[in-house]
Amino acid sequence: MRVSAPTPLPAPLPIERALAHHVLAVDHEVADDELETLLLSLVLDAQWDPAPAPGAPGTMDLLPLPAVDATHELPAPGERERAAVVGPWSLNGEARRRLALPDWANTAYLVEVATDRSPLPAPPLPLGYGALLDAFGPHHPRGVEKQVLDVAHACARRLGGALRTTTGVVIVPDPGSAVDHAVHAPVWLEPVALRHVLAPALPGLQVHVDDPQGPVRSEDGTYQAGADLGGGDRVLVEVFAAERLRPALRFAPWAADGVITYAMHYLPAQQHREARTRAETRRRDAARQAIEGAVLVLHEAVGGEILDEDGFFVEPQQLRGDIL
Repeated sequence: MRVSAPTPLPAPLPIERALAHHVLAVDHEVADDELETLLLSLVLDAQWDPAPAPGAPGTMDLLPLPAVDATHELPAPGERERAAVVGPWSLNGEARRRLALPDWANTAYLVEVATDRSPLPAPPLPLGYGALLDAFGPHHPRGVEKQVLDVAHACARRLGGALRTTTGVVIVPDPGSAVDHAVHAPVWLEPVALRHVLAPALPGLQVHVDDPQGPVRSEDGTYQAGADLGGGDRVLVEVFAAERLRPALRFAPWAADGVITYAMHYLPAQQHREARTRAETRRRDAARQAIEGAVLVLHEAVGGEILDEDGFFVEPQQLRGDIL
């Protein structure tokens, strides 16, 4: 009987090189193709160059990325800065210690991108700017570096991983903090129809456009709706024709004729998304179940695709399992 050779382990992480870059770390249960799928769903034209080989890391080129704003256009091809995810690499105890990574982390990817920080310090906010920006102190990343970090942070949250920044701060995003979802579909629902569809999942949803305290419909047809969840928590529903196609939808055949987005947002009473107490965790979990239930009934009515707040695909079966 012929016995196949064992798959070689990834090459050891070069620690000194890693200290100069951001690092995405995951545990052994995350397969290489899982990260690849997430990156390709967020970044247009991302590609391996070269692809990973047994025992050798690959390089996922993340450029071109959409420009953040008019002052941060991507450079011309001949002047393009590097933005790539390089890996996988294996992590040993020494690497985890030097990088202050969690004990469960045994696979790493280097996130290589040129440093671009705001020259002026950001004014302090009582609740901060979120874990990612707060990791850099008052001079926040911007431009391509900010875009790449957003992608890496989203992947870390989806995969239950960690993101180490070049400042030495290790961020372990809470997967449960991704509460918002959106249905992107080819079908437009008028406000009355939306209320009818979502009534079983969001009792008391207000879509009366003549209510001065309630949702408002604009001249271009977009509108909002809202529902109380109790304790001051709310769900906001935004309905609009998407002007820019989400990267994950670029291969959907129906999207060529236009996309209607039904975005559902959790608005917690405490004004911050991180659950800092058990009570806040319970309320956030209740909001997630309400939003997931609403997303399911809406998806059944209008079709299309479901994306989470980071822009990753979510299968209806996954949401049904979460609700049960």
